[in-house]
Amino acid sequence: MELMDCQNVPIKKSETLASEMKDYLTRHEARVVELIAKGDDSAGKKASAMWSQAFDGLLSSLFCAVRHQFDDDELFDSVALGAVGSYGRDNFALKSDLDVRILCPKPERVAQIAEALLYPLWDAGVQIGHQVVTQGELLHLAKTDLPTATTLLDWRHLMGNREASNQLKKKAFDSVFSNGQISQFLEELHIQSELRWGRFGDSVYLLEPDLKNGRGGVRDLDILSWIAQARFRVPDLAGLVKIGVLLEPEFEEISEASQFLQRVRNILHFGSRRRTDRLGFEGQEQVAEVMGYGTGGAGCELMMSEYYRHARTVSNSLETLFYRARPTERRRKKVTELAPGIEQIGEEVALARIDELYERPELALGVYWEAVQGDLPVEPRSRDEIARALKDEEFCEQLRANPQAATYFRRLVRQPRDVKFKRNSLLSEFHDVGLLLAMIPEFAPVVGRVHHDIYHVYTVDVHSIACVDKLRSFCRGSFAKQFPIASRLAADIARPQVLFMAALLHDIGKDEGGRNHADRGVDLSRPILERLGVQEHDIIEIQHLVRKHLRMYHVASRRDIDDPKTIEDFRSQVHGTEGLKELYILTLCDVSTTSPNALTEWKARMMEELYIATRVSFDGLDQSESSRAENLKSAALALCPDPGEREFLQHFLSSVPHRYLHANEPNDIVEHARLARFSERRRFVGRTLKKENPYAEVGFIADDRPRTLEMIAASLTANRLRVAGAQLYTWQDSLGQKKVLDLFWVRAGQDPELVQEAMPKLEKDFESLRSGEIDPEELIHRRHRSGLNARPAPDVEVSVSFDNRCATAHTVIEVIAPDRPGLLYRLAKSIGRAGLSVGLAKINTEGNAVADVFYVLDAQGKKLVDPSALEELREALLAVVHKTEN
Repeated sequence: MELMDCQNVPIKKSETLASEMKDYLTRHEARVVELIAKGDDSAGKKASAMWSQAFDGLLSSLFCAVRHQFDDDELFDSVALGAVGSYGRDNFALKSDLDVRILCPKPERVAQIAEALLYPLWDAGVQIGHQVVTQGELLHLAKTDLPTATTLLDWRHLMGNREASNQLKKKAFDSVFSNGQISQFLEELHIQSELRWGRFGDSVYLLEPDLKNGRGGVRDLDILSWIAQARFRVPDLAGLVKIGVLLEPEFEEISEASQFLQRVRNILHFGSRRRTDRLGFEGQEQVAEVMGYGTGGAGCELMMSEYYRHARTVSNSLETLFYRARPTERRRKKVTELAPGIEQIGEEVALARIDELYERPELALGVYWEAVQGDLPVEPRSRDEIARALKDEEFCEQLRANPQAATYFRRLVRQPRDVKFKRNSLLSEFHDVGLLLAMIPEFAPVVGRVHHDIYHVYTVDVHSIACVDKLRSFCRGSFAKQFPIASRLAADIARPQVLFMAALLHDIGKDEGGRNHADRGVDLSRPILERLGVQEHDIIEIQHLVRKHLRMYHVASRRDIDDPKTIEDFRSQVHGTEGLKELYILTLCDVSTTSPNALTEWKARMMEELYIATRVSFDGLDQSESSRAENLKSAALALCPDPGEREFLQHFLSSVPHRYLHANEPNDIVEHARLARFSERRRFVGRTLKKENPYAEVGFIADDRPRTLEMIAASLTANRLRVAGAQLYTWQDSLGQKKVLDLFWVRAGQDPELVQEAMPKLEKDFESLRSGEIDPEELIHRRHRSGLNARPAPDVEVSVSFDNRCATAHTVIEVIAPDRPGLLYRLAKSIGRAGLSVGLAKINTEGNAVADVFYVLDAQGKKLVDPSALEELREALLAVVHKTEN
């Protein structure tokens, strides 16, 4: 079936027609799939256009056949069949729904024609959206209904009365999109776009973005086209170049992005064999392989970096076009000169003369300096012209070479005050406009660069900007209640340029990926800092912070900070007390902006205590910081007015290890002591202590016997509780009995109440394990497997390492592995089978990966040093990880 005239085309029996139509679509789909499977540019617009043409042929032939069936030529001559939506735009993805409109003057008379057209399509399995409408109905509804208005812009005539289609479009531009109505249409388009972005994450840089409705996605491309037609009366974006609304380079960037997004969407539909627009981890791997980026995480990272780059282009272009489409405001505003070439117009800062920008490039940053100083926004026209200028590499080179521009940039980067820009972020504004890349072109390779894991939620560039913004918030005192020590330190930093530049550049070495990004960042940062006019003594300190920016987090979360050897080793890696202060604040900002839940309360306390313990090791420590442990004890005792409870709490505080006080607040300590007192005449007790959606803290107290950790972990697994973090301590009760206090952060789905409901069963399971009534493996296999990890997730690079140097008395085992149900139990079991005792465990979940650290001793209470024993244990732990994965 191809496009044809309507002479002598007989309608066939429905069964025969449906069969022929299926064969026709199967043949054409095979051709489209062949294009998509190549993964090159033909998988984009070419494949979509071919799929549209296939349906054009089908519908035109069917329309002619239906016309032959009916005798009323006058009625048929009044009917127009139009394609709308993505089908109307010739941007028809492989599994998208067909959408058409039947335009006629009298819908009641066309019902039979509509049925004759639609039933064969339904019989052939075609999903088709349709409406029978009059011109008046469409135009009237379009004035108040945005989807109807955009349908008029998408309308593409297929068959029938072409004049009716032409009149519909003409009257739409005379009414719905007229000069008097266009502002209302654009405003509604902008409002609905913001609502849609909010529903789909409101960021270009989502881990698993929605290709159609997400910010910077296909729908935003549609809106660019709608604005071009409705406001500027051109048929496509190429027309905007002809009338000067878009520059040729801007149009080329959008076209490239459009081609890329359509390729990805078609490949995603092809791989899933259904309409899906969520680019999840599994889909990312399929798309990356088809498009030639490679397999596994590396291929996904490259592909997603390209996706973020193109989505950002679309998002920024849409914002720009919304501004350029606004009708010119003619009202005069008060003008005040702020500096040569810069003025305040009303409540906005602007360039005095646009052409002067090209004579004095530093004005691009000077405008922002005056805006920040005056707590004002930049005028959109000036912002737009700066963005245009920054697309010219020669202009950018002149800007980088300008000493005044470098001074402005340094001062603005370290500016902590609130600003009148989106998200209260000056650097985000710089990134959107192009100033960040113009001043630091070395940032280009990390723009849109993403880690193919769940822990790093943001791309490298967005994370770096967020890190600086978090530092600004610390300096303003925004977190004084949550982080009192860090906030006090941030408000009094002696070298703000050092800390702010380190925050901006700490991940710039991720341009090539790999684990040595900190060392590479050191190499990259020097020429950047020299070009920006940073003095040598500050460059040394910035480079040191870049090199060590991961160290404090790793020590705090994976090492025993109560061990003097830990503090001694860490102290040797910081540059004095000021360097320690800077590294502490930088680490907080870095971890908290890696992902929304990365900085847990427990990790924050560990880093605070590591800072204090290290600061103690330097001379001249403020005594208020060194007495934290005593202050905690006093605060906890003050919460216990009952004499009996207070007496037990005093015993409890003297019995627990010192590191327990590092990790817990007074309210928590009191709750733990109450649990300990309750457990004195019981062999085991478990209780939910605290809830922080979706996690709950549960505490277990049991006699300190071999395999206790293994049995607790098995009970948690059997009851489908996923461990996100843990603290394990030993202590003696008032009867002299040695016990364990094990604290776990766990979840069961999204509701912490489910953890509470599981506790009675968990206690029973532990007693059954303790008595030998059931084996841990049998207990786990009796229960249904947890569905918590059923969703596809990126691979995790597995490692097992041993360290006999970082702890005074223990061998430290560190296991990095995918987070799977039962992993902690099986690791504890293997360690126990090796005849080792666990003195301390630090359990960390980072996205879909775990970093489990165990401080162990052999049967003689010594470090494990025998090479053959270490290798045997390594093989056993690796076998556990791989078995749990499968």
